[in-house]
Amino acid sequence: MTEKKRKIIYLVTQSEWGGAQEYVYNLAVNLDKNQFEILVLAGQGDGQLFDKLNQAGMACRKLKYLKRSVSPLADFLALKEIVSTYKKENPDVIHLNSSKAGFLGSLAGKIYKGISPLAPPRRFGGAGLGRNDKIKIIYTAHGWVFNEPLPFLTKKLYFWIEKISAGWKDTIICVSEADRQLALSCHFKSKLIAIHNAVDPEKLNFLTKEEAQQKIINLFKNLELKINLKFKIQNLKLIGTIANLYPTKGINFLIEAAAKLIKDHPELLFVVFGDGPERKKLELMINDLGLKNKVLLAGYLPEAHRYLKAFDLFVLPSVKEGLPYAILKAQAAGLTVVATQTGGLPEILPAECLVE
Repeated sequence: MTEKKRKIIYLVTQSEWGGAQEYVYNLAVNLDKNQFEILVLAGQGDGQLFDKLNQAGMACRKLKYLKRSVSPLADFLALKEIVSTYKKENPDVIHLNSSKAGFLGSLAGKIYKGISPLAPPRRFGGAGLGRNDKIKIIYTAHGWVFNEPLPFLTKKLYFWIEKISAGWKDTIICVSEADRQLALSCHFKSKLIAIHNAVDPEKLNFLTKEEAQQKIINLFKNLELKINLKFKIQNLKLIGTIANLYPTKGINFLIEAAAKLIKDHPELLFVVFGDGPERKKLELMINDLGLKNKVLLAGYLPEAHRYLKAFDLFVLPSVKEGLPYAILKAQAAGLTVVATQTGGLPEILPAECLVE
């Protein structure tokens, strides 16, 4: 008799490509399809996650109302949509990713299980209290949202949302030990474990330094940025990063550093792969500092990590992180790395590579 497959629903807030989406994709495509039936749910975004999942032959679905920003009406409708999906799909495991999905997805899970969200949290592995209590709800915290640079009251609100909803989850996976210890110190009511992110170097398929450098120089030309070619390409020094353009990534600090460095080092070029809501603000900053010929916001590039060997230095100036894939890939490319001392970065980088 063929054993019934276990159904897993992966839920992530946005469908644009980022660390949480890469995490979900890696889990979904690498599980044994003979043992598990996978469905990936995601909300608003440019759909890059769906494109990759479709190419891999994975089942996925867009949630109409789920989005990153707080909107009471949209959030209520997203909650109803998630509960309806749980009832239709009848999953064995619900695996939530990112803060909004973590809150709404676990609240929907309590409703689906037939347990009041106001009921006291049960101990992991304790007696069942609802009609669907065998279903496991897992949440991966990709860096705690309340560590982001936010107004005081907003940070407090997000903290209490995370703490209260922790009791609605069977297990919380932290991508760094630092985040696990923080949750323990705040008495989050869930089973807390740390599992670091990882990459497989053999699957990264890097371009050679020469190939990658030439392609990046061509990006400058294609965008009509007139590089002073008194330097040969071999003499140029590329400092780069891969990061979506959100305030948490601190790209403004990298631009400020560029303005100081190029005064004495005109051979430097700065390249940022990634896109996001901060783009216009950062473009204005680049123009105001006279860096249009020196700093390139290259936008989203599929498999941007393939260009990493072009860089002489990889910089991640984030003010909040979990355990970023970009750093792991930069290490796999053999690059020198400078990063901020946040999240799990001190767990994978030596002290001399870290700054405040």
